[in-house]
Amino acid sequence: MLTELEIVERCLLMFSKPGRWTQKTLARDRNGKPVPVFSEMARSFDIEGCIRRAAGIEDRGAYARFVPLIKSQVGKQPFDWNDQRGRIQKEVVRMFEDLADELRFGNGRHG
Repeated sequence: MLTELEIVERCLLMFSKPGRWTQKTLARDRNGKPVPVFSEMARSFDIEGCIRRAAGIEDRGAYARFVPLIKSQVGKQPFDWNDQRGRIQKEVVRMFEDLADELRFGNGRHG
């Protein structure tokens, strides 16, 4: 099982390319159609989908571990923040960068 920091680093890698983030569903194919998060056709992900994909199919509890961490960063439930009108991929990347910094240099209680 990966640490929280390793999962965040994978999320940052996934979101390093434009168009890899989405809203209102865990994952979409290249045409924008919703698909299962572990589908080979999945090309873009929301926050939850990205965390689940980065953690791997065997780590079913990964997203639940991240909810309080992300909530402490953005002040609301991750899916509400992700799906907020006007949200852009760059803001999501910034949130993951801040979370990575907290995990690396914070009080050491995560991963």
